[in-house]
Amino acid sequence: MRVTVVFLARAGQVTGKHLAKIELPEDATINDLLEEIGRKISRRFYRGVKEGRLVFTIFVNGKPVDEPGYKLKEGDRVVFTTPEMGG
Repeated sequence: MRVTVVFLARAGQVTGKHLAKIELPEDATINDLLEEIGRKISRRFYRGVKEGRLVFTIFVNGKPVDEPGYKLKEGDRVVFTTPEMGG
């Protein structure tokens, strides 16, 4: 299956991309997507997220997702962005 990945703010800076189409196996999860991003786009992004040094809010089709095991579907749009901060 193919998903569209959008890297906003810091995510775009780390990956050097703002948009990517990524092929994944059926029943792939957010975690599988992260691994594929690490293989094909940015090892630094993958390792930073896995090690907790980089924190991003993830949206799938406009809805926030915080479960690495969330199953993706054909045509999903996944957005990585910097979490909203305030004070």
